[in-house]
Amino acid sequence: MKRTRDGESEPAAAEDGSPGPSDSGGAPAGGSGASRVGATVRGALARLPSAEMYERSYMHRDWVTHVLVTRTDFVATASRDGQLKFWKKMPRGIEFVKHFRAHMKPFAGLAASPDGSLLASTSADRGLKVFDVLAFDMIAWIKLDFTPGVCEWVGGAGAGAHANASSRTLLAVADADSPEVRLLDAASGEGTPLHTVRVHSAPVLLLRFSPAFGAVVSADARGVLEYWSATEPFGLPAGEHFAVCASDLKVRLFSFRTGKTRRTYDESSESLHALQKDGDDAYRLEAFDELSMHLS
Repeated sequence: MKRTRDGESEPAAAEDGSPGPSDSGGAPAGGSGASRVGATVRGALARLPSAEMYERSYMHRDWVTHVLVTRTDFVATASRDGQLKFWKKMPRGIEFVKHFRAHMKPFAGLAASPDGSLLASTSADRGLKVFDVLAFDMIAWIKLDFTPGVCEWVGGAGAGAHANASSRTLLAVADADSPEVRLLDAASGEGTPLHTVRVHSAPVLLLRFSPAFGAVVSADARGVLEYWSATEPFGLPAGEHFAVCASDLKVRLFSFRTGKTRRTYDESSESLHALQKDGDDAYRLEAFDELSMHLS
């Protein structure tokens, strides 16, 4: 069955005899490496479809605005009419899996988690939806109190040494009307941000997470690029120091790399009394506070 380029159809593939990718042909057997590469490129370009009919056509009913491929070998496509389709990569081509009427307005962002198990979509309808890619199911629908822009997963499995259980569903969502980027826990089902990142002076148009460095690269409407850490605002431990509380009522801070003492805090009552009597005015107690301390 032939399908025209502008025609509508169900998400199935059709074949005909028009030009299209083929397994036959390739680079010549002999010749230098450069000539073989050049012949391969020319052959690939020659086999690109350039006719009114395609060999294979994977259809949406409106303009396709977003396409991404997950690490789990699934393809997600989103169109201007708010439709989302999942496809499975096969040895040849892709196979339709499931169709969602995800949003009432065009998509603003579409992002897959680093491990390929989750997918998030944002739209001008102020909706944020989260999908389980492997189960082909929508698992969260969050109504936001702002108009979202692009989104990006900024943690979780597949995020390298910077991954942790609490960050698996951490999602960065840009505000389409301000320079702010909000960090949300997509698993909670709530639109209240855990933190708001304010490093830009114009609305953010692109967000990309680097699993190798645990950092986010963002670009705004003025062409400014920013690097920032998704974990830094929460004060998560960096693992460079550790503290020990001992029976001598002292707290010692050690460097993990060298094992040397970086600082010692004396929490004994004698030390505190000395600080209150001889230290700065900020540490001195009023007479009423001193009486309360002795009575206790």
